[in-house]
Amino acid sequence: MILRSVPARVGLLWVRFGFACLMRRPLQALLLVLVYFGLVAALQLVPLLGIPLSIAVTQVTTLGFMQGARNIARGQPAWPTVFAQLLRVPPRRLRSMLLLCLVYALALMLALGLSSLADGGALLRLFLFSAYPAKGAVANGALGQAGLITLLVYLPVSMAFWFAPPLVAWWGMGVAQALFTSFVVVGRNLGAFALYVAQWWGLFAATLILGSLAAAALRLDTSSLLLELPLWLLLFAPFALSFQASVHSLLGEPPADGS
Repeated sequence: MILRSVPARVGLLWVRFGFACLMRRPLQALLLVLVYFGLVAALQLVPLLGIPLSIAVTQVTTLGFMQGARNIARGQPAWPTVFAQLLRVPPRRLRSMLLLCLVYALALMLALGLSSLADGGALLRLFLFSAYPAKGAVANGALGQAGLITLLVYLPVSMAFWFAPPLVAWWGMGVAQALFTSFVVVGRNLGAFALYVAQWWGLFAATLILGSLAAAALRLDTSSLLLELPLWLLLFAPFALSFQASVHSLLGEPPADGS
C-alpha cells in the first residue's frame, strides 16, 4: 500500500466519481441506499441498544458502499449483497471489524457525552431518545454550544475512521493501526477533503432550498420534507459511493487477498 498526497482539486473528482457510479447503475445504487436506511431503521427499533447499533453498523455499510462503487467502476453488478461482504473476510479481520464498529459507537457517544458540559445532556437525550430539549436550552444558546463541541470532537474521529473499514477488511490491519493510518492519510490531504466536504454540503443545502422553494411555488400547506426527501435519497447515493474514490486515490488497490 502506498500512502499518497494529492492536490486539493482532486476532492472535486471524488464527488464526480459518485455521480458517475449513479449514472452507470442507477437502480442498483438506489437499492443500496434503500437497504441501508431500512437496516438502520430496523436496528433503531431494538430497545435501549437501537441507536448505538445503528451507529456501529455504519462501519460495515461504509465498506459495502465502497465495494459497490468498486464493482460499478469495474462494470460489475452492485446489488445490496455487497453489504454482506464482511461475512466473507477471514475470521481475524471479521473480529477486527466488529471491534472497529464498537469503538466507533463509543467514540461518537463520547463526543455527544462531552457536549453535555454545555447543555446538561439535552443534545444527548435528543439523539438517543428523541427527547426535544427545553426551550431554555435553545434560547440561551446551550444547544448550539453543545453541537459545536460535538462537531469539534467528531472531526478527529471522522479522520481516524474514514479509511479504517477498508484498511481492516481489505488490507488486514489491526484496529489501532487502521485508525492511525487513516488519521495520517486524511491529515496529509486536508485540502482535498475540505473541497470534497464543502461541495457535498453545498449540494445538500441546495436540495433543502430547492425543496422549500418548490413547496412555496406549489402553495403546499404541508412541510417541504415530502419534496426534499426523494431528492436527498437521490443525492445520498452518489455521496456514499464517492467514498471509494478517496480510497482508490490515496491508498490504491488492496492486495489480492483483500476484496
